[in-house]
Amino acid sequence: MASNTKLNVKVTKLPNDSLALTNKVYLNPAEARLLRRENSLGNFIQVKEFVFTFDEHDKIERGFLGCSSVHRRVALLSLNEPLEVSLYSPPVETIYLGTLTLEVDFLAKKKTNEEYKKEDLTNVIQREFVNQFFTNEQKFVADLNGTTLEFRVVSTEVVNLGSITKGEGATAIKAQRGLLHSNTQFIFKAAPNSSIKILGGDNESNTIFRPDWNFESMGIGGLDKEFSDIFRRAFASRIFPVSVVQKLGISHVKGILLYGPPGTGKTLMARQIGKMLNGKEPKIVNGPEILNKYVGQSEENIRNLFKEAELEYKEKGESSSLHIVIFDEIDAICKQRGSRNDGTGVADTVVNQLLAKIDGVEALNNILIIGMTNRKDLIDEALLRPGRLEVHMEIGLPDEKGRVQIFKIHTKKMKDSNFMGNDVDLVDLASATKNFSGAEIEGLVKSATSFAFNRQIDASNGLKLKEGEIKVMKKDFQCALDEVKPSFGVDVDEFENCIRNGIISY
Repeated sequence: MASNTKLNVKVTKLPNDSLALTNKVYLNPAEARLLRRENSLGNFIQVKEFVFTFDEHDKIERGFLGCSSVHRRVALLSLNEPLEVSLYSPPVETIYLGTLTLEVDFLAKKKTNEEYKKEDLTNVIQREFVNQFFTNEQKFVADLNGTTLEFRVVSTEVVNLGSITKGEGATAIKAQRGLLHSNTQFIFKAAPNSSIKILGGDNESNTIFRPDWNFESMGIGGLDKEFSDIFRRAFASRIFPVSVVQKLGISHVKGILLYGPPGTGKTLMARQIGKMLNGKEPKIVNGPEILNKYVGQSEENIRNLFKEAELEYKEKGESSSLHIVIFDEIDAICKQRGSRNDGTGVADTVVNQLLAKIDGVEALNNILIIGMTNRKDLIDEALLRPGRLEVHMEIGLPDEKGRVQIFKIHTKKMKDSNFMGNDVDLVDLASATKNFSGAEIEGLVKSATSFAFNRQIDASNGLKLKEGEIKVMKKDFQCALDEVKPSFGVDVDEFENCIRNGIISY
């Protein structure tokens, strides 16, 4: 038969319930033989947007298609409903499932908690359904140790079969459907509000980082070592499956404190960490915003920050998403308890509430707190111990290599637009800007640009702009160096004046 063979049928029930466990639809033997193809991957029929393997059964009357109740529910089919189905001829390449993500639940809801190993779930699906097509949002059932489980297809990724059988690094492509193969990898997730617990099934923990992020696009320079240390301390454990972390007997790091002088990139770093993580949208809070003049309102503001994370953790446990809360100027709300004499005690209770939420009796494991401050010495010591804001990262002034990176970031658009002079040497500028913070380097670039703009202005005739003539030259940066001075460090001339008689070695 041609690949576009179509058949008009009516929907009917399956002859017996056990056929539902095959995930197939059934036709009368005579009609099945009309559609069946020899020497093909299988016998597939398309029912609306879903593709099923079809088989024959002598108790199905001619002109009818036997579908399980699960198939009817998912494809919105009614009994005796007229339906046009067609033979499905799959493409030759990129139809094989590299990864199949499935949501698991009981067919008949149970209140008791039951645990299933990922390995057992994988084995039963591979044994029963290999060489069948699975479409996004499709549901099917399988029997595991006498219990009928319902699976929902969350997503499918297909690869080239030749690549996965050779062990090559095939590129996974999101697809509407794919064919189950013996090399298919599975990701299992418990359905929302389900009492099922999947052991070793949290494969999604290795997708903590967004697939489209990279360091170059983050716009942060001079902090390579700091990023490396933060990654090792705070995120390395979150990449591994939950089962591995549980066997090690450790819990994830819940808090990071970034401290150091103003303008060194603490706020920018925290914001970009939130963007690169594949979790919920970060909640960014300025410390003073938490405080409220009404009794109890400040504490409630703290509780509201963690409300969403608490609800998801109760529902999904270790499979829940990562929730990030970023506190800018955290010293404003977390000063040492007892250090204020305002008579209200509000500041102390805010600290107590935050401590309870991060590492209290009902501790959450799906949160990450990032705090930023210029004054680490003001923060309550209880907040800085392991289990709370335990990773303390000093963000200091950049070294020469870091300053080159920062200059490249702030002059990238200028260079790409051909507005930067050929005589500008960023390495020389980095050498000349010792003790400059990242913010001060940005200010230096702005100052140099202002000198370039000024050359285009005629005081008597006003603006005489010719876009192609705008060039930020070396002399502009030299003028800017005389204008913008670093806040930290000692002036060389002043220092040399102090030691003009030399230093006596003691």
